[in-house]
Amino acid sequence: MVNMKLVVIGLALFFTLVLLFVAGASYVKADEIMVDLRDLGEGDLAVDGFELKSRTRLTIYAVGAESENSDDMYAYGWIIVTDTREPVWVLSSEDTRRYEGSRKIREYEDEVTFSPGRYEVYYYVGQPYSHFGKSIDLEDLGDLFDAIGVIFDDGDAKLYQHYPEDIEDLMLTIRAPEGSFSKFNPVSEHMLNAVVDFTKADDDFYKKKGFTLEKELTLQVRAIGEYSTQDRVFVDYGWIIDADSRKKVWNMDKWNTAWAGGGRKNRGFIGEITLPAGNYIAAYATDGSHAFGEWNVPPPYDPLYYGLNIAVSNKDDLGYVEDYEDTFSEAVIISLKKVRDNVFKQKGFTLDKSTELHIFAIGEFGYNDEFVDYGWIENLKDNDIVWEMTEDNTEHAGGGKKNRKFDGVVTLPAGSYVVYYASDGSHSYRRWNTSPPIDQEMWGVTIFGVGRDFDPKSVPTFDDLPVNTKILADITGIGDDEEIRERFTLDEPQKVKISALGEGKGGRMYDYGWIEDARTGEIIWEMTYRKTKHAGGAKKNRKADASIYLEAGEYVAYYVTDGSHSFPDFNASRPAAPQKWGMMITKVD
Repeated sequence: MVNMKLVVIGLALFFTLVLLFVAGASYVKADEIMVDLRDLGEGDLAVDGFELKSRTRLTIYAVGAESENSDDMYAYGWIIVTDTREPVWVLSSEDTRRYEGSRKIREYEDEVTFSPGRYEVYYYVGQPYSHFGKSIDLEDLGDLFDAIGVIFDDGDAKLYQHYPEDIEDLMLTIRAPEGSFSKFNPVSEHMLNAVVDFTKADDDFYKKKGFTLEKELTLQVRAIGEYSTQDRVFVDYGWIIDADSRKKVWNMDKWNTAWAGGGRKNRGFIGEITLPAGNYIAAYATDGSHAFGEWNVPPPYDPLYYGLNIAVSNKDDLGYVEDYEDTFSEAVIISLKKVRDNVFKQKGFTLDKSTELHIFAIGEFGYNDEFVDYGWIENLKDNDIVWEMTEDNTEHAGGGKKNRKFDGVVTLPAGSYVVYYASDGSHSYRRWNTSPPIDQEMWGVTIFGVGRDFDPKSVPTFDDLPVNTKILADITGIGDDEEIRERFTLDEPQKVKISALGEGKGGRMYDYGWIEDARTGEIIWEMTYRKTKHAGGAKKNRKADASIYLEAGEYVAYYVTDGSHSFPDFNASRPAAPQKWGMMITKVD
């Protein structure tokens, strides 16, 4: 009888343990799918958001894909913290295993514990380019593909895309215990407390917005853009200027940004800036490739913030921020803009006192590390260059890498000056052969007066240069296939200065000048290769500077050119002062 009781007790205990096991198993199975990203195609970027009430263990299952002959993932997911915008989990090849025997499709499954907070989940499907069976770095070739397209050839050099047959299996799911989370939409919630929001910027984007701070405020700035490591410039970027002084108070550069995840060219700024009370203008611009929705390499970890977002730290501070309409128009002194191909422009101005001038100039920086469309200013008294566009004093102007601009204040002493602008035969206003700059209509050079009270009438301008009584012969600005002569007379012996620009190479001159005695035809002076030196630009640009004594009498100055490389249509880099192509003879005191 006692044995039967033991049996009954044992059976009861057994069934109790079974029930506990089943209940426990049921509890585990009570986890539910919190995030489910699937049915993804090429170029898709999926996003979801969740909030955890407490420290929670999540089960993450993901199927991604890596590039041909490379461990780089072109289809993968990641998770960032909403508050910090920093990644806490990224799917990588080394954490995965083969998916159903596929070489390129990779599988991941693990449990990860997350702290309480809000999180955003992303999944991106890129393009697995291959060439000769080897992986191609899309970042290096992205701009090339945009320019010439992807050419498919039937020959050995075929460029093709390789998508595995099981590409449709790409996915990311996250399971969490029932009741441990809530969901939110990151797309609609990322603009809270925003003063300026230029996020999700697409290709060829350019916007600016003015705002007024009624008191000094600390602003949160989030900006992500595209940095070309090859060209060492941002091509998608943002900046802030003081609306009154027109000076930059913040901008994205290589030093204040860091890699933002995804492709190497994604760089971002996350930080605070403090601005005094005043009026400001924020702007953001992109070129024609790699922007929100049109990525040519994997996007940054925080793709919804691609662009520029400026927000207040405290919602109450929004009461000290107002919209600002920029109605200030700087006083224009000289405007040589909308410059087309093969153009040379000049205009003079006179300053009666030392004056600050705001110069805004956009031009083309050529492949030989020289400007081919550019502006400069000369002092009319001695023809010295007092300002010119250089690589060091200009910055990227948006669009193609060769678009560069000077935007700054220059102080010139009292005197008369001439501003020049010259362009070559390609890439100019409405004739762009790559992406145009942001301020297309400003292609050229414009000079403004500084300050709201500046009176442009205080700086008189002139089109025709004053007559220089010291000039004996002026044969400059000479084009192709020319033979120009000019006579001059000296009433008494005179020391003269000869300045000549021409084309020469291999010890021979092709564009050159000389002086003859008008009575005997004797050559008094000639521009030979040995008498010249490099004149800047192409090596064949040569210049001669000489001083000689001439007896009283009549003389003839000659200048000849061949069929190429002359003013203004040079077929190689132009000299420093292209308008002086030819020869000038002046008296020396």
